[in-house]
Amino acid sequence: MVVTVPKTLDAASLVGFAERLEASEKHVVLVGGDEAFCLGLSLEGEPGDAVGPFVRAVRALRTGPPSVAFVDGVARGAGVGLAAACDLVVASARADFALTEAWFGLWPAAIHPLLVERMRPAAVRRGVITGQSWDAQAALELGLVDERAESLAAAEAFGVASRRASGEAIRAYKAATAPLDEVAAGAKVTAERLRDPEVRRRIAAFAEGFAPWA
Repeated sequence: MVVTVPKTLDAASLVGFAERLEASEKHVVLVGGDEAFCLGLSLEGEPGDAVGPFVRAVRALRTGPPSVAFVDGVARGAGVGLAAACDLVVASARADFALTEAWFGLWPAAIHPLLVERMRPAAVRRGVITGQSWDAQAALELGLVDERAESLAAAEAFGVASRRASGEAIRAYKAATAPLDEVAAGAKVTAERLRDPEVRRRIAAFAEGFAPWA
């Protein structure tokens, strides 16, 4: 089942996205649109409203059938987290990952447990502090990406390889090993930070076309 990740994550799009993930009985392949894999939480409206539905989507990925993220474009913030939540991450030459939350006075609290499962904590820390971007090869070397490919073939191959396993066993294993409590706790931190006046100022400045970090 191919599921398109919303370009930006607001409450409404995340609820629909989570529902599609929860409805899947076979392996899931996450793909982005033409312009990006996912740009992270929407900065319009009340970003805090999206935090709960985001946790729901992560829970569906981490307790559901085998999942693959095919990243063929830009992934930022929570978009990186959705990819990291998958069982396999495949990236094309167009992939570009970055953790830019600190630019807005935040830090990736909700997705941090997912990132440190895949990457060295020091690499995550550097990414958070600098907001540097990683191309597919750099992300592969850091452990964020599992394979490089230019098509969905690798994602489909993973689904075929998983068919022998009991779906119930896979779900039980994934649920037992998923850091969902930590993700939920981090989401609460993010929701609190989004109420901070300085964070609101930075978000508003960015929405008006200014660089709040300048």
